[in-house]
Amino acid sequence: MQIMSGRVSPTIAVAGAATFGALAAMLTIVLGPVLQPSFPILLYLKFDFAEVVDVIAFMVFGPVAGLLTAIVHGGILSESPGGAGPFGASLKFLAVLTTYLGIFVTSRLGRQTLRRLGLEMAVFGIVTRVLLMTVVNYLFIIFFAQFLFGQDYLGYAQYSLSTAGINVTGSELIGYVLGLTALFNAVHAIFTITIAVVIIGALFRRAPQLLESRAWLAKYMKRISE
Repeated sequence: MQIMSGRVSPTIAVAGAATFGALAAMLTIVLGPVLQPSFPILLYLKFDFAEVVDVIAFMVFGPVAGLLTAIVHGGILSESPGGAGPFGASLKFLAVLTTYLGIFVTSRLGRQTLRRLGLEMAVFGIVTRVLLMTVVNYLFIIFFAQFLFGQDYLGYAQYSLSTAGINVTGSELIGYVLGLTALFNAVHAIFTITIAVVIIGALFRRAPQLLESRAWLAKYMKRISE
């Protein structure tokens, strides 16, 4: 890894972000059915391993590169055949950003072991993703889905619930959708951050020079957990 003044070179960080973003999009599009099991009841909600790639980019290269990774990932998904389209890609992009926020908040708490850091990232990632994405999903249900994307988000959710034997309408329907989606986001945040931290931990153990190069996450690590 190229070093500049004790930090990852900005050029390398940008190139890494583009590569990670393209890899994440490829995983979503090419291997989607394999790597995206559905959430129970609301089957259109998918657990996407590609988000792990976004989070690893954030942890290794830092917030700016992580943002670029998410932009590349979302942009490709929005425009590519077999992608999520603008509607799905925008929700995925915002879900990744809200997860990033929890990780960033954790980094402000001082140096910790990787294990403790990973635990707190998962906790804060759940909080930021669930709270903010609940607001986002409400706005999408009420305003954005129909007017900006021409999607009957609530109608499709109602159909998914009815196939599971849950027949609701009006505010009760919105409450079910928001509640189940919040549960999905909590589980996804745990899954994404846990897998990313495990991979990063293994990478640091096998390539300790990453610590010496001051990869973004390394600045907040007291030592490598055993």
